[in-house]
Amino acid sequence: MNSKNFWQEKISIGSLVVPRFMSAPLDGLTTSPFRQIIRSFSPHELLFTEMRHVAHVSHDRKKITLTYDPIEQPLAFQFSANAIDFIPEGVEKVINSGFVMINLNSGCPAKTVIRSGAGSALMADLPRLEKIIKHFMTAINGRVPFTLKIRAGFKEKNALDVAHMAEACGVEALIIHPRTQPEGFSARLDFDLVQRIKAALKIPVIFSGNINSFATAQLTYERTGVDGFMIGRALWGAPWKIRELTDAAQEIPFTLQPKQAVDTMIKHLDLNVQQLGSRTFVMIKKHIPLYIRTIPNAAMWRDKLLHALTEEEMRAILSTLCTHL
Repeated sequence: MNSKNFWQEKISIGSLVVPRFMSAPLDGLTTSPFRQIIRSFSPHELLFTEMRHVAHVSHDRKKITLTYDPIEQPLAFQFSANAIDFIPEGVEKVINSGFVMINLNSGCPAKTVIRSGAGSALMADLPRLEKIIKHFMTAINGRVPFTLKIRAGFKEKNALDVAHMAEACGVEALIIHPRTQPEGFSARLDFDLVQRIKAALKIPVIFSGNINSFATAQLTYERTGVDGFMIGRALWGAPWKIRELTDAAQEIPFTLQPKQAVDTMIKHLDLNVQQLGSRTFVMIKKHIPLYIRTIPNAAMWRDKLLHALTEEEMRAILSTLCTHL
């Protein structure tokens, strides 16, 4: 199955042609500033927004959920939904804002999401999911590709049934994380299920789950034959991860010095403050342990940075850190 040219080829999703690696939506992490940092390493790969409910987008008069920098393109918008309400309004806003793809997340395992009947809970109610998909298809009317993200199932594995239904409705690519909702992010990935889905569908199938190295991407391709790979938690504090994978696919050595990692974190902090305000310096704390994991005395610096109470204090610590690198 392994093809020498596979990793250099791109995927066609409707009218959109993109590289095989792409970012995943991570709530509270893949904000516009972070996506810009990812883009500085990966100029062409498809990026995704954080997941937002159709009602939230529909009611967002200030268009906060739709704000992005042009450098982030190509950029896909990910919706959640638990009913057909607000789909036309949300879709219209997203298309008018220039997003190149719309994705419906019917795979999110978060308890707050599934309690509302959205996310992976939709996989337990195929008639409702089908109705929602058809309303998205009608609202989009072919203007941008529409894709679906799923899990192996909600409580029971029914991803193959969902995949057949989605393709029949006109969905143009399927993204699958092959664990059920209770399995979260740590149970065994069901590669056999993904292989069966890939064999059954004509549309592209994209794998999501634990892709943190080119070796794992190669193994996943060999076991499933999927068309693409969504990179999620591996990007946490490592916005260069997709670049690392694409370089490895071309047999190009990738190295990042500790000083470069810290400089990238400072740039991330700068963009956060510029776009979201000074108080948002705390958002960087989610990334700090991973940004600085390769530097000498990382534990000490991590403790100092995580206890910073103001932007100014954090910048002073970072300035001192830079003198030690």
